[in-house]
Amino acid sequence: MSLTNKDINIIDNLLDRRLDKRFLEQEDKFDKKLTEFKSEFFDRIDPILKEVVASREERTLISEHLSDHSDRIETLEKIHSKGKHSLLFSS
Repeated sequence: MSLTNKDINIIDNLLDRRLDKRFLEQEDKFDKKLTEFKSEFFDRIDPILKEVVASREERTLISEHLSDHSDRIETLEKIHSKGKHSLLFSS
């Protein structure tokens, strides 16, 4: 007894459904593993990123303080040239 075209189509459909089911199962497993990996990655990287952001903010504040101090030192150096106050020690 030989297979007819109808028999072959039925077998093809059955195989296709089984392959589709297996493919979907594998896809679900992959998605689950990828989600777990991403979650673990972000859990580990989050504290590092927070530290980087805090460091940048701190650098900005320190830079502003240094600029203010530089301006104050410049002003004082103009007033106190050569370590003497120009108004008190003028000759």
